[in-house]
Order: sequence, then C-alpha cells, then structure tokens
Amino acid sequence: MPLRLLQLSDCHLSPDPGGLFRGIDPLCHLQAVAADARQRFAKADLLLLTGDLTHHGEPDAYQRLLASVEGLAAQRHWLAGNHDVAGSMRALEAQEPALGCKLIDSDYWRILLLDSSAHPDGRGSGSLSDGELEWLRQQLQSAGQRWVFIALHHNPVALGSAWQDAIMLGNAPQLWAIIDSYPQVRGLIFGHVHQQQHLQRGQIELFAAPSTAMQFEAGCENFQLETDGALARPGYRYYELQDDGRIEARLCRVELPDCVN
Repeated sequence: MPLRLLQLSDCHLSPDPGGLFRGIDPLCHLQAVAADARQRFAKADLLLLTGDLTHHGEPDAYQRLLASVEGLAAQRHWLAGNHDVAGSMRALEAQEPALGCKLIDSDYWRILLLDSSAHPDGRGSGSLSDGELEWLRQQLQSAGQRWVFIALHHNPVALGSAWQDAIMLGNAPQLWAIIDSYPQVRGLIFGHVHQQQHLQRGQIELFAAPSTAMQFEAGCENFQLETDGALARPGYRYYELQDDGRIEARLCRVELPDCVN
C-alpha cells in the first residue's frame, strides 16, 4: 500500500471566529476544504499542515484549526510559517506531541518536516537555522534505503514572481547543497506562495499547495490576489508515496463556500 498524505497550508485563521482575512472568512474556507478532504480521502495516513496556519499566532486560533481538521488522517503534524508563533504551537504540542514530530518513517519512506521560520526579515522571508540544516544532513545520512520526502513552509526555488521570490527561503543554496548529495530525496513540498506549483529539479519533484484561504496570482511583479475563478478557489494536495519512490500527486479545489458572518 502506498503512504497517503494530505497537505493543507496557509490557513491564516483570524484571532476570532468569523474574523476576516483579506475579505474572506478563513475558518469557513478551511472547514469547506476539510469537509471535501474528509469525503474524498477517508483513509489518509498523514496530514501535513505546512505553515501560516494562523495569521497572528493566537492559541485559540490553533485550537480552532485542530478542531476543523479532526479526523482527516491517522496522524497529523505541523510546521511553522512566518505568521506562526512557536510558543502557541508548542503549548498544543504538549497535549498532542505528534503535532511537532519532525521525522516520520515507514517501511519505504522517511518524511522530514523542516522549520524555515528562523532569521525572519520582517517582510515574510525565513531561513533554516544552522542546527536545522545539520539535523537534515543527519537524517538523510541515516535514512538507509528509504526514499525521502521533505516538507517546509518557504519556497526553496524562485517561481518567477518578483515580490514572492524576494521572500522565499533565505538560505536555499545551503539547503540544496545538502539535498543534492542524497539521491534518495524524491519529493519536496511547501506552502507560502498561495498557489499551485509543480516543478522538477533533477530527480526531485517540488509541489506547492494552494492556500485553504485565498490565492495569489502567479508571475507578478507586485502582490496581486488571484482573480481567475477556478484558480481563486481554496484547495489542498493529496499524495500517494509508492514503494518504488514514485510520487502520485493530486491537486484538489473546492467551490467557494457561502460563508455567513
């Protein structure tokens, strides 16, 4: 059986239920995404929440997030984005330690969750700390014959959108200098960019998940919300990691929910 993963990202939940983010109710959108995933992928093994889960990092917002995604997968794990607050996340990890688990092994795969929230620049960028890079190197060295699938928040490659490329992963060359030495790395997923992306870098497939809230237009010099009706819908990704190292990925969108505030 393949390893089945759901990726939800960039939920940007507001401090209060019903609070708006750029004109939409992010909690309502998240609940619509979760309902769709619950119906379509009832037997997912892992849920990966890839950062910017709340907009200001309030503990209550994280609790609403977890309640909204209850039961989506056998295990759920998260990592921080530039809008997240580590202290609020750690407090909930004390009650549910699996949330903060950074390494998940199966018979054929090793999944690594990286924290790219170090050294923020105040504009949205973030980096991997020296300790995080060394941890990654150690986990790749000890992976044995397992394939490797990596998750982080910030995009580690430029995407041709000037304002977003300015706030991508701050030390992407250091990341790739490590990964390129380990051919068993087959997949890397990220959030941050609020748009769908599927790229190839050598043997590695890279995927960006759309936001569960709202989307940003790709290929722009300056910030622009997505206006295309199909691309503007909230969404998520589903992956099946095959025993032979292949990754089967599906992009999923939901209809814009009728949110009443």
